[in-house]
Amino acid sequence: MQIRLTWINTRRRKIIAIIIDFWISILLYNYLYFLDLNSYPNKVVIISIGSFWVILSYILGRYKKEKSISVQSFLISLFKVFALIIFGIFIYAFINWFSSIILFDQLFIEQKDLLLKDIFIKSITNIGFLSLICQSLINILNYKIYDKKNLWIFYGKEQEYNKFLQELNYHSNHPEINFISASEPLKINKSKNLKGIIVNENDILKLDNLDNLYNIKLSGIEVINLIDWFDKEYHRIPTDFIESNYQLIKKLKSIEDNYHNRIKRLGDIFVSLIIILITLPVIFMVSCLIYLEDKGPIFYTQTRSGLNGKIIKIIKFRSMKVDAENDGIQWAKTNDKRITRIGRILRALRIDELPQLFCVLFGSMSLIGPRPERPEIEKKLFKKVPYYKSRYILKPGISGWAQVNYHYGASVADTKQKLSYDIYYISNFSFFLDLLIFFKTIKLVLNAKGYKPKKFIIDNNPNTN
Repeated sequence: MQIRLTWINTRRRKIIAIIIDFWISILLYNYLYFLDLNSYPNKVVIISIGSFWVILSYILGRYKKEKSISVQSFLISLFKVFALIIFGIFIYAFINWFSSIILFDQLFIEQKDLLLKDIFIKSITNIGFLSLICQSLINILNYKIYDKKNLWIFYGKEQEYNKFLQELNYHSNHPEINFISASEPLKINKSKNLKGIIVNENDILKLDNLDNLYNIKLSGIEVINLIDWFDKEYHRIPTDFIESNYQLIKKLKSIEDNYHNRIKRLGDIFVSLIIILITLPVIFMVSCLIYLEDKGPIFYTQTRSGLNGKIIKIIKFRSMKVDAENDGIQWAKTNDKRITRIGRILRALRIDELPQLFCVLFGSMSLIGPRPERPEIEKKLFKKVPYYKSRYILKPGISGWAQVNYHYGASVADTKQKLSYDIYYISNFSFFLDLLIFFKTIKLVLNAKGYKPKKFIIDNNPNTN
C-alpha cells in the first residue's frame, strides 16, 4: 500500500510538540507515582493520561504556530494550561469519586484514594508547567530560526502572478512573494530569508530558463512548480492552475488500493457503531426537541451524488422549517430565517449530521471523504467549476479535508475553494490523513466553528446563471 504523507511536512513542528508533550505526561506521572508508592502505575492509566493531555491540548490550540512571541501570547498559553489542569482534576474526581457515590459503591473516600488523588494533582500540575516551558521553547526556536526563511520568488508571467496573488487572498497569513518575469534571465542573490522559487511550468519552457533553474536547484535553493507549492504549503490544489486533465490525473491517487479501502471500510463500521451507541441518549433527546418545536418530521432525507456520480440518499436531523424549500433549492446563508431555533444549535454542534452514520454503516457513505452535493445544484456547478467531477472518484464522507480547512460553502466561489481541498485529499488520502481529519472534526465541533457561511458571500442561489 502506497502512503503519501505530504501534509506532514508543514506539521513537523506540531507533531514534534505533541510527541514531546505525550512523553512528558507519561514519564512524569510514572516517576511521581513510583516516588510516592514505590511501584509503577497501570500502563493503561499512563497512556490514558498522556492521551488526555495531548488531545485536549490539541483541541485548545496549544500546538498552533505562534505568529508572534509576546507576553500576551505567553499569558494565553498559561491560561490554557491552567484550564487543562482544572479540567483534568474535575475528570479525575468524577471518575474516582462522584461516579462511585452515584452508583452507591462507596460513600466515603478511602485513605488510598486520597493518596492517589494527591499523586494525580501533583502530576498533572507538574505536567502542565513542564509542558508550558517546553512548548514555549519550541515556539521561540521555531520563530527565531525556521520562520525567518519566508521569502519566495514567483518566476513566470505577470498575468499568472496576479492570478496567483488573487488565490493567496483566501489565506490570511501567507509568505512574502516577489515577482520576476520569465522573459528575463533569472538572477538572484542568495539571502538568508529566501526559501525558494515558484514556477509555472508552461511559462519557463525556454532552454535558458531551464538551465538557470537547474543551476539554482544545485545551489541548494528549492525550485517548485505552482501546483506542488500549493500542495505543500496549503494542502490544496486550486483548479485554476490545472492546465489539463492529464495534469490532474497525475495528481489523483488511484482508488484501486484494495488493502487501504478494506481498512477504511472496517474503520467506518467500527467507529460509526461506537459513536451511535455513545450518542443514543442525544439522538433520542434531539428527536423529541425537533418534534416539540413545530410538530414536523424529525428526519430529513435528500438525494445526493455519491461514488462515481451514483445517486444516494442521505438522512439528517431536520434543522429547517418544513416549508424551507417552497421557493426552490438554495444554499444556506448567514442568519437564514429558514433554520429553526433547535436547528441552529444542531448545526453549530454538527448534531444534525448524526443520522448519516447509518448511511456509513450501509455503505453509501464514508466517515471521511468529499461532502456529497445535491444533483440539482451540481448541474450548475459542472458549468462553472472546472474538474468538479473529480470528487466522484472517492466515496463521499460525513466530514472531509475541505470541511475542516474551509468554512461552510455557500457560493460557487466557495465550491471552487473546497474542491481544491478535495482534490488534495483524493491525491493524498491515507489512514493517517483520515485520522487527522477525524480529530480536527472533533475540534471543530467542540469549538462550534465552520458551520456558517462568511458574511461577504452574496451568490447564495446556485441556480443563478
